Amino acid sequence: MKINTVYNLDCLEGLKKIDSESVDLIFTDPPYFQYRAKNVKGLKNHKDVVTEFEFDAYKTEEEYLQFLENVLSECFRVSKVGGSGYLFCGDDFVSYINKIVEKVGFQFRKVIHWHKTNPFPAIYTRKMYSNSMELIVHFSKGTPKTWNHKEVNKMHNFIETPICMGKERKAHKTQKPLKVCIPFIEISSNEGDIVLDPFMGSGSTAVAAIETQRQFIGFERSIEYCKIIENRFEVYDKKYKVKYS
Repeated sequence: MKINTVYNLDCLEGLKKIDSESVDLIFTDPPYFQYRAKNVKGLKNHKDVVTEFEFDAYKTEEEYLQFLENVLSECFRVSKVGGSGYLFCGDDFVSYINKIVEKVGFQFRKVIHWHKTNPFPAIYTRKMYSNSMELIVHFSKGTPKTWNHKEVNKMHNFIETPICMGKERKAHKTQKPLKVCIPFIEISSNEGDIVLDPFMGSGSTAVAAIETQRQFIGFERSIEYCKIIENRFEVYDKKYKVKYS
């Protein structure tokens, strides 16, 4: 497959077209399977829980976890020995994902905590705290070959930054800010390396790769989101493309 391209494809279809052991880093934010608010009357369209209704392809936890296992199994195949991976997840499924990561052959390394300084407020009737933490599972195919150590205070398994705001914000409900993506891409890859994102969403992984002089391959099955990515590429060189199926 061509590098510096986001393909409008389902990731399982696209991953099968990538050569084995050809990717340096996996950085991705898969759709979450969250169900706690589905049976709470009146909450479905509230901004604090809207992402809990986005992923409808799998109706049970078992189907969802099997889907992630299939994706991560392909990611293991295409990853170079010594390559790293980062996968965003919610607290409901982090323990399951850690087990899946190891089941497909990766080594689980650490859970990183992202503290959102401006989370959506919790709804009063839910009697819950605001969800200000999101987790990132770090894993590798063997011992990481690349580890670009930063200052000691930047090597914690904790990062603090707001959710996307201002000009960076696009029409994607769970867009990840570049301030969260770039540090880990810099640590676990080198300039010119290939970064893979099976769930490109708004294209943050691709933009972070461009900003750090890396290359990328990504998949996004939503045409709406592909158009967001295409618009984000307009400020860069024409070599960065979206290919529609």
